[in-house]
Amino acid sequence: MINDENKAAEEVLKEDTDLSDKKVSGKSRKFEKGSPAYEVFDWLRTICIGILAGVFIVVFLVQKDNVYGSSMSPTLSSGDVIFTQKLSNYFHTYKRGDIVVLDGKDMEGYNSKEYLIKRIIALPGETIRIEDGNVYIKPADSSEFYMLQENYLPEGTKTTMMDDAIKRGNNEITLADNEYFCMGDNRPVSNDSRNLGPFTVDRIKAVAVIRVFPLNEVKIL
Repeated sequence: MINDENKAAEEVLKEDTDLSDKKVSGKSRKFEKGSPAYEVFDWLRTICIGILAGVFIVVFLVQKDNVYGSSMSPTLSSGDVIFTQKLSNYFHTYKRGDIVVLDGKDMEGYNSKEYLIKRIIALPGETIRIEDGNVYIKPADSSEFYMLQENYLPEGTKTTMMDDAIKRGNNEITLADNEYFCMGDNRPVSNDSRNLGPFTVDRIKAVAVIRVFPLNEVKIL
């Protein structure tokens, strides 16, 4: 009697196990590669990865910026759209001639909320002198100045200083290890380091890479 009851229990247990295996097998087949459920899951996963990658690129690597004002004319004009890269921010790999987006907040002589866009003229450790309408640079390891050749400026452009800026000593500055002297290409109207003083490295927010609008003026910067 006891043996018969055990045998019956074993048969019931086996049947339950078979049913469980069938259920699991059925679920597995629903998510097999090529099944509708798997295709939907794969599609959603791809969208999520794309969104996360886009957010990462915009926050950490590349952004779109609009140009307002004429301080960088003729290189950039008001209404231009540019793409800038932020990778240089992590390594501070800025070069002379780079066009950069700058935060002028709380700098004496700047009262706007918008970022500035200017060109790096002098690098940390260098001495910059503005005299007779020209820009002179003395490298950190030299005792001699040389006149900077600025081929990006319209022919005949003179770089001048306001009297107040000269009184503050901005016409000749030796830059600290974290400072950059930046000016706009439209020298007569640009509010830049000649008036505001040097920009510390933390004020550099991005480096311009390409102008994408107007479409007939797309250009690597």
